[in-house]
Amino acid sequence: MPKECTGYINSKTNNIIIASCNESRNEPNNIAFINVINDRMYYPIFIYKNCHEPSDNVTPSLNSRQVVTRILAGDGIIFGNAADKCSVGFWARIPPNENFIATAGHCYEHGSFYFLFPWNSTHYVPHVLIGEMQYYLEELIDFGLISIYNNKDLQPVPSIRNTDSEQYKELFIDDVILVSSNGAHLCFSGLESHVGCGYVAALNGFNTDGDYFTENLFIIELASRFGDSGGPVFSYKNLSHVSLNGIVSSCVDDFYDKSTGILGITTISSILNELEDLEIFTVS
Repeated sequence: MPKECTGYINSKTNNIIIASCNESRNEPNNIAFINVINDRMYYPIFIYKNCHEPSDNVTPSLNSRQVVTRILAGDGIIFGNAADKCSVGFWARIPPNENFIATAGHCYEHGSFYFLFPWNSTHYVPHVLIGEMQYYLEELIDFGLISIYNNKDLQPVPSIRNTDSEQYKELFIDDVILVSSNGAHLCFSGLESHVGCGYVAALNGFNTDGDYFTENLFIIELASRFGDSGGPVFSYKNLSHVSLNGIVSSCVDDFYDKSTGILGITTISSILNELEDLEIFTVS
């Protein structure tokens, strides 16, 4: 299957969009995929982005000073010898009392411990321990659950981080709703991008990374950055309360143009269909 590729039907133009990265466009599987698409005369619009930051061979330093006890959706997670990072999606449980932090399944790494990593951190520092990823999926649906260890220093809350706002630094999750229409206005919160908003371009997208295929994504034409994966996607009810709609799964964006991107979202309905016993914490 092709690598770093997202596809969907744009509701505004009624065209098939295939978004991918310049760095992988000459991969054999990508070339074969494009040839098949062209042979079948689907006539899609191909979009290519410069997805990867040039390597500067800088090794992150480790320094443990800051203590963080509250964990909100949108906060960062580090794992894999403090070299990898994702974002918190939401706080959930499986009855009677198994508590989890939800994130993207592709953030799984065998044997890794997951630590809270606050916004604007300047060092790759293991802060408060969350736990290990107990459950994950990368095929068809991109979703994972990190088991919360019995850590008295860690308190998850049903809110989304919005610290850049002067007045509404936390957005309270009132409920969980399904997105059912193109053009809906949605936002996400993530470790690197913080909060960004855009409009739903499609409800039927897919993504492949060369190893796994995910489907039933809804697509937002919005940029994100490495480390935002797993962050919550939400819609505003008022200035301080929101509805949870999904989590960030994938993005095809341009390293040289931070304003554009194709964001793939794992829907709440896909998650709850897969894990029927999962309960998502809200403030109501």
